[in-house]
Amino acid sequence: GPGAGRAAQLNKMRAILVGGAGVEPSLLSEIQQLKVPVYLTYGMTETASHMALRRLNGPEASAYYRVLPGLHLGQDKRGCLTVRGDVTDDKLIVTNDQIQLLDKHTFDWLGRVDFVINSGGVKVQAEKVELVLDVALAELGQARRVFVAGRPDERLGEAITAYVEGPPLPATAEQRLLALLAERLGKYEVPKAILYVPAFQSTASGKLDRAATQRRAAG
Repeated sequence: GPGAGRAAQLNKMRAILVGGAGVEPSLLSEIQQLKVPVYLTYGMTETASHMALRRLNGPEASAYYRVLPGLHLGQDKRGCLTVRGDVTDDKLIVTNDQIQLLDKHTFDWLGRVDFVINSGGVKVQAEKVELVLDVALAELGQARRVFVAGRPDERLGEAITAYVEGPPLPATAEQRLLALLAERLGKYEVPKAILYVPAFQSTASGKLDRAATQRRAAG
């Protein structure tokens, strides 16, 4: 935790911007105790700057992003966010981020289109399943790295599969995990299998390499 001293230092700032896609639940509860406004930024590599903010704490906290002035939001036929404005040199930029457009300034970020699993004709956001899996493992005292992906399946096209780093969970813990997932996810979102991988593969820049890890688990 940040401790009282660090919290006091942080509260002297005018605002704090947090980058990256998701905020872990433990971090979120710390952020909600701070008085200084904390925003999650939405940026794109294409624009090299943040272009929308989501307030994480205080009375104005929101589940949605508000776009900065001077930008126009839209959606392509995949439901992905499109942006044009000053930071894009007025060019239309198409992202791979699926969103729900609430009004012309506000959107809900659903996940990356390349992380959508098409299972039995139902489109499932891998990142949503990952977040629920993450929280459930932590509650069972089994926090470890996870990711969710589709594995080829004759009947479903892709079967939703949870990849968990480290040794297999004890059978009772795995049963409790599956029960928690069934409670918190839609029936099409619940992983059909949990695969344990001794160590996840990383890219040269240290990011998780999902494809290489999946190949290794299949091998």
